[in-house]
Amino acid sequence: MKKRTIFAVMAVAMTAFIFYNSAQPAVESAKSSGRITGSLLSMLAHFGFEINYDTLETTIRKTAHISEFFLQAVLVANSFSGRYKNRIVYILFLGLLTACTDEYIQLFFEGRGGMVSDIFIDFAGTALAAAACGIFRKKRY
Repeated sequence: MKKRTIFAVMAVAMTAFIFYNSAQPAVESAKSSGRITGSLLSMLAHFGFEINYDTLETTIRKTAHISEFFLQAVLVANSFSGRYKNRIVYILFLGLLTACTDEYIQLFFEGRGGMVSDIFIDFAGTALAAAACGIFRKKRY
Protein backbone atom coordinates (compact mmCIF):
# COMPACT_ATOMS: atom_id res chain seq x y z
CA MET A 1 0.00 0.00 0.00
CA LYS A 2 1.27 3.47 -0.85
CA LYS A 3 2.04 5.87 1.97
CA ARG A 4 -0.51 8.40 0.69
CA THR A 5 -3.23 5.75 0.70
CA ILE A 6 -2.46 4.91 4.33
CA PHE A 7 -2.70 8.61 5.25
CA ALA A 8 -6.01 8.87 3.37
CA VAL A 9 -7.44 5.87 5.25
CA MET A 10 -6.26 7.36 8.54
CA ALA A 11 -7.84 10.73 7.60
CA VAL A 12 -11.16 9.01 6.93
CA ALA A 13 -10.87 7.15 10.25
CA MET A 14 -10.15 10.43 12.07
CA THR A 15 -13.17 12.02 10.42
CA ALA A 16 -15.31 9.06 11.52
CA PHE A 17 -13.96 9.49 15.07
CA ILE A 18 -14.94 13.17 15.01
CA PHE A 19 -18.45 12.31 13.82
CA TYR A 20 -18.73 9.50 16.39
CA ASN A 21 -17.97 11.97 19.18
CA SER A 22 -20.61 14.34 17.79
CA ALA A 23 -23.19 11.56 17.90
CA GLN A 24 -22.77 11.06 21.65
CA PRO A 25 -25.62 12.38 23.81
CA ALA A 26 -24.64 15.33 25.98
CA VAL A 27 -24.64 13.18 29.14
CA GLU A 28 -22.11 10.74 27.67
CA SER A 29 -19.94 13.52 26.30
CA ALA A 30 -19.95 15.26 29.68
CA LYS A 31 -18.93 12.03 31.43
CA SER A 32 -15.90 11.66 29.16
CA SER A 33 -14.67 15.20 29.61
CA GLY A 34 -15.65 15.11 33.31
CA ARG A 35 -13.29 12.21 33.99
CA ILE A 36 -10.39 14.05 32.39
CA THR A 37 -11.30 17.31 34.14
CA GLY A 38 -11.55 15.62 37.54
CA SER A 39 -8.19 13.92 37.12
CA LEU A 40 -6.50 17.11 36.00
CA LEU A 41 -8.07 19.11 38.86
CA SER A 42 -6.74 16.57 41.36
CA MET A 43 -3.28 16.73 39.83
CA LEU A 44 -3.28 20.54 39.81
CA ALA A 45 -4.54 20.66 43.41
CA HIS A 46 -1.66 18.40 44.41
CA PHE A 47 0.71 21.10 43.16
CA GLY A 48 -1.25 23.88 44.87
CA PHE A 49 -3.19 25.21 41.87
CA GLU A 50 -6.89 25.92 42.09
CA ILE A 51 -8.91 26.29 38.90
CA ASN A 52 -12.66 26.58 38.43
CA TYR A 53 -14.10 23.23 37.28
CA ASP A 54 -16.28 24.72 34.52
CA THR A 55 -13.42 26.82 33.15
CA LEU A 56 -11.10 23.83 33.04
CA GLU A 57 -13.74 21.57 31.47
CA THR A 58 -14.49 24.12 28.74
CA THR A 59 -10.77 24.51 28.05
CA ILE A 60 -10.32 20.73 27.82
CA ARG A 61 -13.30 20.32 25.49
CA LYS A 62 -12.21 23.10 23.14
CA THR A 63 -8.61 21.88 23.15
CA ALA A 64 -9.87 18.41 22.21
CA HIS A 65 -11.76 19.91 19.25
CA ILE A 66 -8.70 21.79 18.05
CA SER A 67 -6.54 18.67 18.46
CA GLU A 68 -8.94 16.43 16.52
CA PHE A 69 -9.10 18.83 13.61
CA PHE A 70 -5.36 19.48 13.72
CA LEU A 71 -4.68 15.75 13.38
CA GLN A 72 -7.27 15.36 10.63
CA ALA A 73 -5.67 18.20 8.65
CA VAL A 74 -2.17 16.73 9.00
CA LEU A 75 -3.46 13.38 7.73
CA VAL A 76 -5.29 15.05 4.83
CA ALA A 77 -2.16 17.07 3.98
CA ASN A 78 -0.18 13.87 3.64
CA SER A 79 -2.92 12.17 1.59
CA PHE A 80 -2.43 14.37 -1.46
CA SER A 81 0.55 14.62 -3.76
CA GLY A 82 1.78 17.65 -5.60
CA ARG A 83 2.82 21.11 -4.48
CA TYR A 84 1.77 22.07 -0.98
CA LYS A 85 0.30 25.41 -2.04
CA ASN A 86 -2.14 23.49 -4.25
CA ARG A 87 -3.01 21.03 -1.47
CA ILE A 88 -3.84 23.71 1.08
CA VAL A 89 -7.19 24.34 -0.64
CA TYR A 90 -8.19 20.70 -0.08
CA ILE A 91 -6.96 20.75 3.51
CA LEU A 92 -8.92 23.88 4.43
CA PHE A 93 -12.04 22.87 2.49
CA LEU A 94 -12.22 19.39 4.03
CA GLY A 95 -11.61 20.82 7.51
CA LEU A 96 -14.39 23.36 7.11
CA LEU A 97 -16.73 20.77 5.61
CA THR A 98 -16.05 18.41 8.52
CA ALA A 99 -16.57 21.20 11.08
CA CYS A 100 -19.93 22.18 9.57
CA THR A 101 -21.04 18.56 9.30
CA ASP A 102 -19.89 17.90 12.87
CA GLU A 103 -22.08 20.69 14.23
CA TYR A 104 -25.00 19.63 12.03
CA ILE A 105 -24.83 16.07 13.38
CA GLN A 106 -25.06 17.39 16.93
CA LEU A 107 -28.48 18.89 16.19
CA PHE A 108 -29.96 15.39 16.16
CA PHE A 109 -28.70 14.14 19.53
CA GLU A 110 -30.14 14.66 22.99
CA GLY A 111 -28.78 17.67 24.81
CA ARG A 112 -26.48 18.66 21.97
CA GLY A 113 -26.64 21.63 19.67
CA GLY A 114 -24.68 22.97 16.76
CA MET A 115 -22.79 26.18 17.46
CA VAL A 116 -21.17 28.49 14.93
CA SER A 117 -18.46 29.30 17.49
CA ASP A 118 -17.50 25.61 17.55
CA ILE A 119 -17.10 25.66 13.76
CA PHE A 120 -14.57 28.48 14.18
CA ILE A 121 -12.75 26.56 16.94
CA ASP A 122 -12.65 23.38 14.85
CA PHE A 123 -11.48 25.28 11.79
CA ALA A 124 -8.76 26.93 13.89
CA GLY A 125 -7.30 23.44 14.43
CA THR A 126 -7.37 22.86 10.68
CA ALA A 127 -5.75 26.23 9.94
CA LEU A 128 -3.04 25.69 12.56
CA ALA A 129 -2.19 22.32 11.04
CA ALA A 130 -2.15 23.75 7.52
CA ALA A 131 0.24 26.47 8.66
CA ALA A 132 2.42 24.01 10.58
CA CYS A 133 2.61 21.65 7.58
CA GLY A 134 3.56 24.56 5.33
CA ILE A 135 6.31 25.69 7.69
CA PHE A 136 7.59 22.14 8.14
CA ARG A 137 7.70 21.57 4.38
CA LYS A 138 9.69 24.79 3.82
CA LYS A 139 12.22 23.76 6.48
CA ARG A 140 12.66 20.32 4.90
CA TYR A 141 13.44 21.61 1.39
